[in-house]
Amino acid sequence: MRIVLSILFLMTSLFGYSQQYKLTGTVTDAFSSEPLIGATVIIQDMGTVTDFNGRFEFKLNPGTYSVSSSYVSYQSKSMEVTIQSDLDIALELEPGNVMKEITITADIAKERETPVAFSNIPTIKIEEELAAQDIPMLLNSTPGAYATQSGGGDGDARITIRGFNQRNIAVMLDGIPVNDMENGQVYWSNWFGLDLVTQTMQVQRGLGASKLSIPSIGGTINILTKGIDAKRSMRFKQEVGNNGFLRSTLGMTTGRFGNGWGISGALSYKQGDGWVDGTFTKGLFYYLRIDKQIGDHFISLSGFGAPQEHGQRPFTAEVGQVDTVYALEIGIPQSAINELTVSNQGRRYNEHWGTLDGELISSRKNYYHKPQYSLRHSWQATEKLFWSNVAYLSIGKGGGTAPDGLTIPRTDDGLVDFEQARINNQSTNFAKPDDRSEHILRSSHNEHFWYGLVSTMNYNLNENLTFSGGIDARYYRGDHYRSVYDLLGGSYFRSEGNYRIDQVNTKLGETDRFSYDYSGFVRWSGLFGLMEYKNDKFSGFVNFSSALSGYRLEDYMKPKVINLTDTSLYVSYIENVEYNGTTYTLDSPEAEDQSIDWINLVSYTMKAGGSYNLNDRNSVFVNTGYLSKAQRFNNVINNDRFGTKISEFRNYENEKIIAFELGYNFKSPYFSANLNSYYTIWNNKPLDRTVTVPLDASDPDTERIPVNISGIDALHKGIEIDFAIKPISSVSIEGLASVGDWRWNSSETALVNLPNDVVYEYQFDATGVHVGDAAQMQFGGLIRYEPIKRFYLKLNGTYFGNNYADFQPENLQGDDGGKDSWKLPSYTLFSFHTGYSFKFRTFDCSVRGNILNLFDTVYVSDARNNDSFNTPSFNDFDAKSASVHFGQGRRFSLSLQLGF
Repeated sequence: MRIVLSILFLMTSLFGYSQQYKLTGTVTDAFSSEPLIGATVIIQDMGTVTDFNGRFEFKLNPGTYSVSSSYVSYQSKSMEVTIQSDLDIALELEPGNVMKEITITADIAKERETPVAFSNIPTIKIEEELAAQDIPMLLNSTPGAYATQSGGGDGDARITIRGFNQRNIAVMLDGIPVNDMENGQVYWSNWFGLDLVTQTMQVQRGLGASKLSIPSIGGTINILTKGIDAKRSMRFKQEVGNNGFLRSTLGMTTGRFGNGWGISGALSYKQGDGWVDGTFTKGLFYYLRIDKQIGDHFISLSGFGAPQEHGQRPFTAEVGQVDTVYALEIGIPQSAINELTVSNQGRRYNEHWGTLDGELISSRKNYYHKPQYSLRHSWQATEKLFWSNVAYLSIGKGGGTAPDGLTIPRTDDGLVDFEQARINNQSTNFAKPDDRSEHILRSSHNEHFWYGLVSTMNYNLNENLTFSGGIDARYYRGDHYRSVYDLLGGSYFRSEGNYRIDQVNTKLGETDRFSYDYSGFVRWSGLFGLMEYKNDKFSGFVNFSSALSGYRLEDYMKPKVINLTDTSLYVSYIENVEYNGTTYTLDSPEAEDQSIDWINLVSYTMKAGGSYNLNDRNSVFVNTGYLSKAQRFNNVINNDRFGTKISEFRNYENEKIIAFELGYNFKSPYFSANLNSYYTIWNNKPLDRTVTVPLDASDPDTERIPVNISGIDALHKGIEIDFAIKPISSVSIEGLASVGDWRWNSSETALVNLPNDVVYEYQFDATGVHVGDAAQMQFGGLIRYEPIKRFYLKLNGTYFGNNYADFQPENLQGDDGGKDSWKLPSYTLFSFHTGYSFKFRTFDCSVRGNILNLFDTVYVSDARNNDSFNTPSFNDFDAKSASVHFGQGRRFSLSLQLGF
C-alpha cells in the first residue's frame, strides 16, 4: 500500500510540474500606445520578438518570472509576474531622448497621466483604414469628430470637433503649428502624403495639452513623423482605386547608424479622375529627414511638400438638382422640384467642367505647393535640464481658378462649353472689333512666406515637479491677388475691375493682375510656461501662455473703379486711355493709399488640470481653462475688395472661452474605456463672414458697408465614450458614442460703430438655436477579426444624427428669430477592410483591400440653410430652402506593399 501511495504522489507531482500556462502580452509606446513591432521580449534564457500587433506569447510552468523588453531608441523595461494561470500583460516602453524631444515639443498626452480627453490613431489604423481618403476622414472613428469630403475634390475635406470648425482646431506637425495665420484654416490638399511618414497621430479634444497659445477650442490634432527612432526599413507600395485612382509610393528609414546618423525619405505620386465628375487629381509628395545624434545633442533637418492640382465642386446644389427621389423622400414638394432649371443629375453631378480639344478642363481648379522645412536641435544638458529649439519655414504658392468676363456658354448636356468660348473669343464683330477675350478663366492667388521659432526648456525641479517654458515667435506674409489664368483663345482681356497702380496698359494678358492685389502681414510673439506635478497616484498641471499678435495690410490697387462714358469698360486711375480710337480723360487721377498699419492685439490662455489613479485600472481627471483669443485677420481688417474701401473694423474685442471637462478611464488587458463630459462657453464669437449694414439707417438706398458683429455667444456641452474589448486574441471590438448639445446663446442688440461715428443697432435672436454644420450625435463601432495570423477582416460603422444646416445666427431677425435651421436626415456609413501580411523570400509583403460606403448609402453630408443663391430660392428653414453636398457613393481601393 505504501508503494502505491508513493507512486501516486510521484505521478501527481510530475503532472503538476508538467502543467503549463500561457503568458501573452503587448509591447507599446508609452506615449502613443502604438504597438512596437519587432520588440525583443526575454524571460530567463527564452526570447521572442513581437508580431505586427506588438503581441508576444510564452508557455511557462507555474512560478515567478522576470519579463524584460527592449526596442531600438526606447528605454528597456522589466516586470515581475507570477504564473498560476493564463496571464496577459502590457509592457509600455518609454521613448529615448530623440523621441522625448518630439513628445515634449508637440505636447503628446499620456494615458492615466495627462488630464485631457484624447484618442491615439496608430500607424496600423492609418494603413488599414485610410484607403485613399484625406487624413481627416479617418477621424470619424473618434468621439465628437465630424469629417466630410465637402464637394468631393481630393484634399477638400474638412473636420469639426465638438462642433468647432477647423479654424478653431489646432493642427500641429512635429510640434509646429500649421493653421493659416490669417484665417486659421487647414487645407488638407497641402498635406497629401503625410500618411507615409506618420509615426503616430493623436487627437486631443477640448483645450488640450499644448503649452502654446494656439486656437485649440475644439481640439488639437498632433501628427508625429518618423525619424531616427524608427526601425530600419524600405518599402514600396502600389495602390489602385475606382475612377482611375493610382498611387505609387517609395519610403525608406535607415534607423540609427552606429555613428549617430539617420535618414528617412519618401516619394509618392498619385493621379485619378475623382468620384465626382470633373474632380481629377494629380500630385507628388516628397519628404526627407536627416537626423544626427552627437552625444547629448540631437539635430534634425527635414523638408517636405506636395505640389498638386485637383478639380473642385465648391458650391452646394439644391437637393432636387441631384436626386429627385431622395428629395421627395425627405419632404420636398413636387411643385418645388418642378421649378428647378435642372434636376436629377445624380450624386456625381458637378457643373464646373467641360472639354477642350478632347481634354477635360475644370473651371474650378485648385493648384498649390506649400513646402515646409524645419531645423530642430535638442540638448539633454543635465539629468534635469532638457532644451529644444525648432526653426521652420514655409513658402506657399498657388491658387484657384474660376470663370470671369461674360458667362461661358453651356452644352446641351449642361457642361461648360469651352469650345464655344474659344470661338466667341476669336471672333470679331461691330461690338468686338478684335480678338479680345469675352470669356476667361481667372486665378485667385493665395501665397505666403512664413517662418517661426519654438524654443522649449524642460527642467525637473525634483522627482515630482517639472517646469517647462519657452517662446513661440512667428512671422507671416500672405499675398492675395487675382490674375488672368487662361484667355481661352483670345489675345487679351479687359476687366470691369481694379488694376495695379503701376499698370498703365489695360490690355491684360495671362498672369496680369486685376481686381485686387494686397498683402496681409501677421507677426506673433508668444511666451508660455507649464508647471507639472506627478507621483504614483496623482498628476497635475498649471499652464499660462500669452501672445502679442499684429496685423497689417498693404494694398497695391486703386481704391475705386471708373466707368468710361458710353462703355462698360472699367480701367485704372491713369489720366488718359485710348479705346476704339477715342481718347478718354479720366477723373481723380490721384490714388488714395488704403494700406493699414500694424494693429496689435494681446491674447492669453490659462489652463489647469489633474489626473488621479484610483488603482491600477481606474483613473479620473478634471481640467478647466480660460482663453482670451484675438480675432482673426479678416475680423479686424476689412479686406473686401469689391466695391468697399479697405479699412480697420471698429469692433474686434477678444473672444472669451471658458471650458470645463471631467473624465474617467478604465484599462485592463481585455477591456478599456474612456468617459468624458465637457462644458464650453464661447463668448464674443466672430462671424465667419462679415455682414453689411446701411451707412445711413434712415435711407435704404445709402451705401452699405461691411461690419464685424461682436457679442454672439454659444454654449457647447456633451458626453463622449469610447471603449475597446478583446474577448479573445483574434477578435477586437471598438465602440464610441458622442451626444452633444451645442446652441447659440445670444438674443440682443449688437452695437456697431460705423465710420461716420454713428452707432448702428444690429438686432438678432439666436437664443436656444442649435449650432449647425456638424452632427451633434454620433455612434460607431468596429470589429476586427484575425482568423489566421496576419490575415484580418474589419467592419466599421458610424451613425451621424442631429446635424443642422450651416447658417449665420445674426440672420435670425424679426419673425425668423429663434428658428432652428433645417435638420439634415441622419445616416449610417459602413466600411470594410481586409488584408494579409506574409513573407516572400526576403520581402515583407502585405495586400490590403478597402470598400468605403459599403452599402452605397445616399446621404447629405453638408448643407447651407436658406441659400439665397438657389433658383428658385426659399426662406422656409426646410429641405427645399437648403443647398447641399451629397456624400460620395461606394468606392474601393487595393494595395500591395513590399518591405525589406
